[in-house]
Amino acid sequence: MKVLSMTIKRLLPRSLFGRSLIILVTPLILVQIVLGYIFFDRHTETVLRVLSATIAGDIELMVDLTSREKNFKRVQDLAARNLKLELTLSKKQKLKESGLRKKTWLYEVMGEALNNTLTQPYYLNMDSDNIYLDVEIPNKGVLHISTLRKRLFSRTTPLVLIWTTASALLLFIVASLFMRNQIRPLRRLSEAADRFGKGHDIGLFKPEGATEVRKAGFAFNIMRDRLRRQLHERTEMLAGVSHDLRTPLTRMKLQLAMMKSDDKIESLQEDVDSMQKLVEGFLTYARGAAHEVSELTNLKKLLSKAVEQLDNPSIVMELECDDSIEIILKVDLFKRCLSNILLNAQKYAHNIWISVDSIEDIVKIIIDDDGPGIPNSEHEKVFQPFYRLEASRNSETGGVGLGLTIARDVMRSHGGQVRLRKSPQGGLRVILRLPL
Repeated sequence: MKVLSMTIKRLLPRSLFGRSLIILVTPLILVQIVLGYIFFDRHTETVLRVLSATIAGDIELMVDLTSREKNFKRVQDLAARNLKLELTLSKKQKLKESGLRKKTWLYEVMGEALNNTLTQPYYLNMDSDNIYLDVEIPNKGVLHISTLRKRLFSRTTPLVLIWTTASALLLFIVASLFMRNQIRPLRRLSEAADRFGKGHDIGLFKPEGATEVRKAGFAFNIMRDRLRRQLHERTEMLAGVSHDLRTPLTRMKLQLAMMKSDDKIESLQEDVDSMQKLVEGFLTYARGAAHEVSELTNLKKLLSKAVEQLDNPSIVMELECDDSIEIILKVDLFKRCLSNILLNAQKYAHNIWISVDSIEDIVKIIIDDDGPGIPNSEHEKVFQPFYRLEASRNSETGGVGLGLTIARDVMRSHGGQVRLRKSPQGGLRVILRLPL
């Protein structure tokens, strides 16, 4: 049962439009099945048997009159005027064959009625317009009877099914068009939410569609404005705090420079330098995050410039990227993300490999190095602000513990992700995933 349920789920469409069409189609199919069974099978068969019995009774009456009446012309007139039957008599002849010409449904229903009524041998034949019946009458010959086929079966019966099917199909097409129009606002809303999540400027989103869809659109606009306001206020507040810290830090550096040099003074100077680097780094990031606009960028050119800017004779850097990959990015902000990652790799490695892979709607940038790497247990911790690995990356390197934090923040602002893994080269692998 579980396997059947899973199979049905796999066969069902995943989109709302596809499932809506199934909801529309299923009742139509059921109606057609019920209509076909009740009308065509039950009603039509009942009517057909009644008409067959009526025609067979008329024929039996004419056979009886012909066998008893000497004036055959009078019988012909009565049959043509009252029963719509055409009669001819082949005297002193016998039937060459008897029974039904075909073994089809209509022949068998008519044959059953004739068997219940006639005692004489007969031969039944039909074409598209008429019914032909030859009856052998003892001592008279063969009576040839013809009548219109529409007395037995009307062509409107299959036409009813054809017209009901055609009208159901037409209604289905109209309903599908209306359903597509109702789903279009939902698709626009999902696209707007996706673009907003990737950090793109979507402008003013206009809610439309049904009442519930409009409410979802208005809720999205309110949520977007709240998020923008919250991010702006947070960035401005932290940027202001960082800016205000520059003055006392500068004053402290001047005072330390005027003091006599000893171990304590040098230690304080290192702390002040670290704080100043932290403040300057965050200010640079805050300015870029607040004001930069996304633009379509060739990824290989961007990576090449990042590699050139960080060129170090002691480091071998290799880049492998397709020339045709283009992606919408905040260029300066993304450059800062790359520079933070590459600077970390340069400090601890001798070789760096950069490769780019595009799969469907995802671009994956892989940065490998042959440095000491990071333990698996520390992969998530290093993204925390001010977190540092003292065992392999000590304070002498000059880091302040914000490089990977800013890199992850930049990636998330683009709707992407950054992951750390062990590199096949022996060091650290950094994987950047960006949506196209």
